[in-house]
Amino acid sequence: MPTYFFNLKTEEGTVRDPEGTDLPGESWAREHARLVARELMQHRPLRTRCWRINVCDSEERTSADLLFASVDDSIRHLAPELRYSVENVCAKFASFWETIHAVKLTLLQVKGTIARSEGARYIAAVNGVRVDNKTPNMNAA
Repeated sequence: MPTYFFNLKTEEGTVRDPEGTDLPGESWAREHARLVARELMQHRPLRTRCWRINVCDSEERTSADLLFASVDDSIRHLAPELRYSVENVCAKFASFWETIHAVKLTLLQVKGTIARSEGARYIAAVNGVRVDNKTPNMNAA
């Protein structure tokens, strides 16, 4: 049975799922992500509406990316156009946050490269994952 990882992406960064969950397939993983998102949204939909769950397989390939606004029952009463607008704004905020985190990760890598070029030791980690001048792991930002 395949293992899926459910990484939570917020304005603060990514909270990685360290253990994963064994599920029969991708459709089960997407449904599990919906259930987790709804549970995390309880009593705080405004704060969490722009959050996302990135579903990855055991090789870190993304199989789904769920925006919380898309499962937010508190906006179901809105006209379809307005609901679409809310979801679109939330998706743009989520993308903006991810870009900010990627820039911060790049800056850490540049600082590390400069420090090493000057003979200084420089080790940085984001969410417990070492940051170096190799290709960045965007899930770690």
